Amino acid sequence: MTLEQAIFLADELKPNQIERARKIEWLSRLDQQIYCDLIQTHERENEAVGEMPEYTQETPPDTQLLARAPYDEIYRFCLETHIDLVNQEYGKYNNSAALFADAWGRLARAYHREHRPDAPGNRHLIF
Repeated sequence: MTLEQAIFLADELKPNQIERARKIEWLSRLDQQIYCDLIQTHERENEAVGEMPEYTQETPPDTQLLARAPYDEIYRFCLETHIDLVNQEYGKYNNSAALFADAWGRLARAYHREHRPDAPGNRHLIF
């Protein structure tokens, strides 16, 4: 899923007035979390891993986000959760947050299955 596809999907399914720049910031933070919590903590044999992603308004809209199908729905739920919170729709927020947590769990479990955890001394976490 691309940056633009994630934003379009969330806007289509949950119409809102939130600026595109804010949504890009939320997606950037999610991919940074994926990078730090999953990618950086696991061995990556024969895989090229670049720098921690950071998206801005200048980021090309066709930029691929880190989570691939079928786990890329996490981006939709991330945006919907933030939209509900900003709009103070707490009942909807609770539902969106539960869907986001489930999507995160499925993504993390899949990543753990496919990549061995890195030895603690080999981790290069960014704080």
